Amino acid sequence: MYFIDTHAHIDMIKNLTPEETVSKSQNEGVRYIINVGTSLDSSRSSLEFATGFENVFASVGIHPHYASSFGDKELKELDSLIESYISGNQNKGESGKKFSKLVAVGEIGFDFYRNLSLEEEMKRAFSSQIELALKYDMPVIIHNRDGNSQTLDVVKKYAGQKGFRAVVHCFSGDLDFAGKCLDLGLYISFTGVITFPNAGDVLEVVKEVPLKKIFIETDSPFLAPQVKRGKENYPGYVRYVAEKIAEIRNLSVEEIADITSKNAEEFFRLKNI
Repeated sequence: MYFIDTHAHIDMIKNLTPEETVSKSQNEGVRYIINVGTSLDSSRSSLEFATGFENVFASVGIHPHYASSFGDKELKELDSLIESYISGNQNKGESGKKFSKLVAVGEIGFDFYRNLSLEEEMKRAFSSQIELALKYDMPVIIHNRDGNSQTLDVVKKYAGQKGFRAVVHCFSGDLDFAGKCLDLGLYISFTGVITFPNAGDVLEVVKEVPLKKIFIETDSPFLAPQVKRGKENYPGYVRYVAEKIAEIRNLSVEEIADITSKNAEEFFRLKNI
């Protein structure tokens, strides 16, 4: 049995070094970690972690918080970052085919909770980065906070296009929104939020969403599961998300670990290396 944390921010963890984070997570049964970028600087850090740690993969992107400063210059920088990494950091998987440890574009999308960027700025940044992901045949990691309709409106333009695949990370919406996401082919990823006493509507989503469409994640260092509230989150705590899903679906943790890991490996094209 092993877990895959499909969304973490190793560079933001304060109480553990990156080396300690990766080592402790492995001891907790976490085989792979996808470290997610939120800015150009953190995207560069993400790529460094992917290069430096065998079991860490990278996602790069500009978070909606920073959409106000995202323009053609930043898009070109992100494009160049992706192209140079892919061309210079390829490995061979079990099939002998070359692959890159850069596996996604994200996290990108809308955030109307903190409102640090205007809606049009977030929409522009979101759309242009989706197109960048399509250019390099990579999936998209979507950040959505209080922007259900805006997220769906943008995704509808790309759903069905060849190569488009995306996941709504840290899902906290209701069953209606989940259904609309699934209709567009999106995947859904759950965090420690589902363990909170006030989890509410999202528990219905956990109960009803097809297992073949879900991932698990920590979003560490944020959103530590209820049994670890008050502590800094890290990828090793992803097992508590799996345990909650297993409880709700009346399955074993081993089954949830196996299902979500296979989902992630296929979606992100992770390789045994």
